[in-house]
Amino acid sequence: MDTRIWMQESFWESAEEQNGKESPQENAEHLSKDQYENGRNKPVDQKTSLWQQTYENILVGMGMCVITLNFLLLNYILPSIGILMIFLGLRRLRKENRWFRSAYGLAGIKLLLTIFLLIVGTYIGRERIEAAEAWKIVSILVGILPLLIFICFFYGLTIELKKRGEKAEKNNLIHMILWYALVACLAHIAGGNYNDLIIGLIFLANYIQILMATSRMAARLEKAGYILEEYPERIPNGKCAWAAVLVTAVGILIGYGFLGSYRMNWAEKETTTNAECEEIRTHLLSLGFPETILDDLKEEDLLECRNARRVLTETNDYPINDGVEVAVSQDGYTQYSREYEKKELRLSGVAVELEKEGTWKVIHHFRWTEAVRFRGTEALQLFPAYRESGSAWIGQGDLTGQVLYDRNGTSYQAEYAVLEDSTYETGENWPFYQSRESSSIFAEFSMPHRGENCRGYVAYNMGNNESGWWIDSWLNYVHQKIMLQYPVMTAAQNRKNGSWTDDPVFITVQDALQVLPEGEV
Repeated sequence: MDTRIWMQESFWESAEEQNGKESPQENAEHLSKDQYENGRNKPVDQKTSLWQQTYENILVGMGMCVITLNFLLLNYILPSIGILMIFLGLRRLRKENRWFRSAYGLAGIKLLLTIFLLIVGTYIGRERIEAAEAWKIVSILVGILPLLIFICFFYGLTIELKKRGEKAEKNNLIHMILWYALVACLAHIAGGNYNDLIIGLIFLANYIQILMATSRMAARLEKAGYILEEYPERIPNGKCAWAAVLVTAVGILIGYGFLGSYRMNWAEKETTTNAECEEIRTHLLSLGFPETILDDLKEEDLLECRNARRVLTETNDYPINDGVEVAVSQDGYTQYSREYEKKELRLSGVAVELEKEGTWKVIHHFRWTEAVRFRGTEALQLFPAYRESGSAWIGQGDLTGQVLYDRNGTSYQAEYAVLEDSTYETGENWPFYQSRESSSIFAEFSMPHRGENCRGYVAYNMGNNESGWWIDSWLNYVHQKIMLQYPVMTAAQNRKNGSWTDDPVFITVQDALQVLPEGEV
């Protein structure tokens, strides 16, 4: 395609001069011819040819796919833009030769995988997907496709150079293959968490050098006379780009709306008519068991408390809001504090000594006393008294519990989405600490957006044959404050990462039941 632009001077003629002369079209043709022959018009080359635009976009896209900046979501945004640039650039080249066409097909696969992975990032259950065998194939494809695309693009350049009698050195290709091999080795050795800044900068500089050498190779092709023609497309590149963005955006919105929370099996709360349960309930109330908590217990938990010996309780209210900063000046000093008009979350601990002496049921209960908007997931992290180092307490039986809420005067109940003892690595996001193995019990759930009087509990049994041991049981409640986060993380995953109250998405409130069996302290 001729990329020259002809600059023509306009001319005017009066109506009288045009009469009896050539038609305007013929006159313009003759004038253009005369002007060109007299040197009055000169061809002006475009600053950037279509071929240069195309290969520069492809190489810049390759660079963006490699650069990892772990802030402002750039580690997701830049590679996504990069593969889109590569795909659109190779789309223009797919009719030139079979290697460019192969690179275009591989780029299409990589683009689809990128969109899929971006959408999966909004799914709270992606850990189960990542644990599947098929995911290993996806991971291998994601890692190897950029190299395969570069190889096909390189051979496409080589073919076009040979057509024009130019030699193509393969040093760039060898360097790129070695580069990917070394990166894969380092990633394998470090378990995917290689964070050495100096080594990373060296690898990045080397990668940029390879791309610049490839750019010079593409420029040689243009100097050899290669002209890229732009063929008419049924779907222009611009529409393809917008379609990719639209599919990604819709998928992410669907993920936030339907995949970012647990599907709870809510059912209307059954009213207990068992005479024995009513007798136990009356007895527990006489021992000081809080009625609002007692009403939330499952029938099996209530039956275990028959002939209970005593009840010990603790209750605390905690704020979830930011409160108001208050400054008090006195004797030249200003003291700052934060006051909370509302404390939305009530955490209670109840210890019930069962019929068998030395055997206890410990119940951690939560209740939202103010209306809050629930987004995503919630979690309880439990540290039972029998987990205390050197403790004489011994855990007995399984964990129990449920979550409840009210709507229009009717109570609904559901089992926890997850209630398990979990072992995990934590501390990876702490800059001065190594990752360490931890273990704790998690109860995970989601609440309805318009629920009232949202509440729940988790309970366990334990025994002790020695006197004088504290009941020291701890609970962390993790609440999700906002919906927007990427990739989506559950409240339990947030705690496993070691985050606390300064997290922009989650807030953790800690409570403890600390009582002596000989009497409440």
